[in-house]
Amino acid sequence: MAEEDRARWDKRYATGDWADIDEPARILEDAEAWLRPPGLALDVACGAGRNALYLARRGFKVIAVDISWEGLGRLKRRAREEKLDVHPVHAELDQFALAPDTLDLIVNTRFLLRSLFPVFRHALRAGGLLLFETFNVHEIELLGGDIRREYTLECGELRQAFADFEILLYEEGIFAEREGGRGLARFVGRKHRGGSGAEF
Repeated sequence: MAEEDRARWDKRYATGDWADIDEPARILEDAEAWLRPPGLALDVACGAGRNALYLARRGFKVIAVDISWEGLGRLKRRAREEKLDVHPVHAELDQFALAPDTLDLIVNTRFLLRSLFPVFRHALRAGGLLLFETFNVHEIELLGGDIRREYTLECGELRQAFADFEILLYEEGIFAEREGGRGLARFVGRKHRGGSGAEF
């Protein structure tokens, strides 16, 4: 299955699908006021790297992980041309180890692997940010999307999964995207310092 996924995404990036998009996911722009470079960021399922490039241009050192060699190759070329601090990593996301308390920022867009939720929580430093923007059930139930339900978030799922975070932004619904309306959940959360739940 993983090999099929890799081949599918390699083909998409090779033919230009999503590879020529320079603007980041909207969640990064909406979270701009909370981003505090420099720091170490992780771009999960980075594809051709639109989010990784955006963060690196703003001063973050970025680890960008994906299964697509084609997407990572495009990102590597762009980062080298712009002399940006981006480190592409080819890996299966469910097998990619993250050291605890090492990341200042994690960005997860258009990708869902629930087993990573506790990994994200432990990999973030206290005060670190988690940004999510991915499909929720509205994509299926209201828009008739062909995404498998297991790859969509239930309503309120992110809020519940990261209830121990300070939630800075949370919204669900139909959003106007470059490819048309999409059913999404959008989340910006900050890991509490000391685990006490106290406000900053």
